[in-house]
Amino acid sequence: MEGPRAGAAGDVSLHNFSARLWEQLVHFHVMRLTDSLFLWVGATPHLRNLAVAMCTRYDSIPVSTSLLGDTSDTTSTGLAQRLGTYPELALHEQPDGAHCLMES
Repeated sequence: MEGPRAGAAGDVSLHNFSARLWEQLVHFHVMRLTDSLFLWVGATPHLRNLAVAMCTRYDSIPVSTSLLGDTSDTTSTGLAQRLGTYPELALHEQPDGAHCLMES
């Protein structure tokens, strides 16, 4: 996957990177927009599942749904729901060049 790339217009920035978690190589694609964050995580560098989560005024738990992929696999919707509880996430580059998502 390619490294960080800044968007040409507005406040859009793209970050593609891979990291080894235990024995598994995991690929990340992060797109930060003006007031939202798109995060894709996968074992292969191909988008096969896409889920979205949103906070509502009716419940403290964000509502999530699958937009693309196998709806019987709830991994993406569960992760989207958990990430939706964080009001501010930021992508940080560590001194060794690795990237991580942290609450800002």
